[in-house]
Amino acid sequence: MLHKVMHFNLNKMCFVQNIYQTCCYCATSNINNDVIQFFQHNLGLPENEVQRIVKKYPSFQNDSYSTLSDNLSLLMGFGFSKDDIIKKIQILTLHSITIKNYAMLLEEGGFTKHKIDSKAILRFKFISKKSIQSLKNENFIHKHIDVGHHILSFIQFPIELYPGNCDESLSWIQVQKNIFKLYVGWKIKMNMENIKYAQTIYHRLCNKSYRLMDRSIDILLNELNFTEEKIRRHSYLIHSDPDNTRAILDNFKNLCGIDTKLILSKHPKIIITPWNTIGQIRKHFEDFGIPESSILKAPEIYTLGSNTVYERLCKLKETPELASFINNPQVARLIYYHTKVNSRLKYLQSKNCVSLNLLVTNNYSFNRFNCNGNDKGKTNDIMIYLTKELGESKNKLRSLLERHPYWQYISLLTIRKSFEFLKKNNFTKDQLCHCSQILLYPVHKIKDALVITEKMKNVSYLRNTSGSIKSEYLLPLVLYNLEKDYHFSGDGVWNTNEKTKKIRLSDSPKAIFEDTEELDHEPSTKLL
Repeated sequence: MLHKVMHFNLNKMCFVQNIYQTCCYCATSNINNDVIQFFQHNLGLPENEVQRIVKKYPSFQNDSYSTLSDNLSLLMGFGFSKDDIIKKIQILTLHSITIKNYAMLLEEGGFTKHKIDSKAILRFKFISKKSIQSLKNENFIHKHIDVGHHILSFIQFPIELYPGNCDESLSWIQVQKNIFKLYVGWKIKMNMENIKYAQTIYHRLCNKSYRLMDRSIDILLNELNFTEEKIRRHSYLIHSDPDNTRAILDNFKNLCGIDTKLILSKHPKIIITPWNTIGQIRKHFEDFGIPESSILKAPEIYTLGSNTVYERLCKLKETPELASFINNPQVARLIYYHTKVNSRLKYLQSKNCVSLNLLVTNNYSFNRFNCNGNDKGKTNDIMIYLTKELGESKNKLRSLLERHPYWQYISLLTIRKSFEFLKKNNFTKDQLCHCSQILLYPVHKIKDALVITEKMKNVSYLRNTSGSIKSEYLLPLVLYNLEKDYHFSGDGVWNTNEKTKKIRLSDSPKAIFEDTEELDHEPSTKLL
């Protein structure tokens, strides 16, 4: 029995090992070409060494050539040698802002130049927890340096406000936190309660270079005209990267169609977004034919990742109900509130009243609509779509559509599909505008009515030389045939069993008749 158990376990271990080896092979055989090229061109490493590195540090697979190159340049700018970087190659996987803050903060905290290397950056959190005395004993910091005073010497902090001598039994990170409290209390008049709250919520404030922090606050105060109180309310801005903020201001004179400074003032969280991500998001909207001015309805889109925005735009275009809103001025709200939109879409589809406003509105308004039991659509969505497609005013189109008793209950998707079908069949915008009620009917009914209309008898005077009904009379006659069986009540817009069952003339108490009576007039080319 014991033999069988051991045999089973050995087989199981071999199976797991085979899977592991297969996964490792796949990982090494599909290495990102950017990574291979970077290591070969910049560090002179052979391909087999690159494979070993990527196998050991899989996160390299997520990096691009430009990201790795920027990090290498940044490290060498701080005086790191290529040999030092290769020894701790995983340092290249850190975010560039993290590298920048750690290196500058160690320098501000009194670390000697030769001790600020790849190993120190990677072990930053561990080293920062050591006491000042311990760091001095290990020669990380010179004996004569007062860490608190050394940090403040990098910024224009009044000497008379310097704290007393540093307690060297405290950890380096604790001294750094104490100086942070002193600095923001002086710079933006932040009280201890707000400081404690900010440090609890935004942990990265503890690892922010004072030079970068000082530059960030100066840009906020002097160029964006933020008040000290506004910075205190949005304390995450203290951690913003001044180089990134400067790049946003230099590269984008306008955002959402208005002055960049105004947008950043109203939506300060955008300042945290990398400037190149903002450019990528703008490009995505441009590629999908959506004007950037539409983002003004949801500027928070610039706080999302560019890949996230692209995926949501693709999803919007692929979803028929949502694609109808792509030219709506508020389409950006669908992108930003993507999760909420998806959770409501299926429900609203069942009620046949999908509207942009209901998809993105707050929960209170949505619940109020739901409790009212109303299944009317929001007609403004229809008006926005048709005014763009037909080039007519909202007032004119509304007055034409209002003649139909159920126009408010027809989904925009039905109208869009009907419009696209009729446009594809060479009906002009003018013809569709004058007979706009036909857009309320589903495509399959319009197709059937077109066939019936062409077969109508006793309308020879409406036909052209080829025998087809002249285009200017065709749509009014189609609309006539769509409603004829419903006694022109408007019920023809519904699919079978959707609202009221189709009234069959054969079931009607009235006599059965064939529509052979010759028209004594030419049908109007205007709306019937």
